[in-house]
Amino acid sequence: MQLPSTLSSLNEWLLVGPMGPETPNNLSHLPTLAVDGGANFCAKIDAWIGDGDSFEKEINCSHIFRHFPQKNLSDLALALKLFKAKSVSLHLWGFVGGRGDHEILNYGEALHFLDSNLGSELIFYNQNGDIHSKCMSQGNWKIHRSGLFSVVSIKNIKIKLTGECLYPLNTETDLPPLSSLGLSNVGQGTVNLQCDGAVMIFFPESR
Repeated sequence: MQLPSTLSSLNEWLLVGPMGPETPNNLSHLPTLAVDGGANFCAKIDAWIGDGDSFEKEINCSHIFRHFPQKNLSDLALALKLFKAKSVSLHLWGFVGGRGDHEILNYGEALHFLDSNLGSELIFYNQNGDIHSKCMSQGNWKIHRSGLFSVVSIKNIKIKLTGECLYPLNTETDLPPLSSLGLSNVGQGTVNLQCDGAVMIFFPESR
């Protein structure tokens, strides 16, 4: 299962999930992978993947990756496999909200993906079109933020947080799994993040 050569070289994508709403104009220029019911919310689709449990219409695109409903991975996990061993920026629309277990496991799959895709980031949008959260691989990152943000990991990692934020971490600091150490920081411009493992950044206010 792999993208055709015409698409596999592209390193920025829009992935559309089943929660909607319609994809916004500011992301419409990106190549689009509809993840099952995400096809309900796309004006155009370059590829589709899923088992069809949330999309029963005819799929109108050239590249279709259909799976049986009886599978041991979610549709999103299968979608991320199309980008394995690549450095990519993925915009995830329609994956926030709905069932809490689905949302938590979406983040889990994102972080697993980032463990083997260094230099990659996944950007999750809420239903208002604001950036809800980002997942980033190990490395050095710049976060442009004015307002609250929280840094979260699901593994023991070390981080440094410098630049324009209220609570910097100027030396390498242990961040245990789901620790409140990174909770409710305040960005005041450009924040520099250094991490030796994948992290999640949550933005509890509209950007």
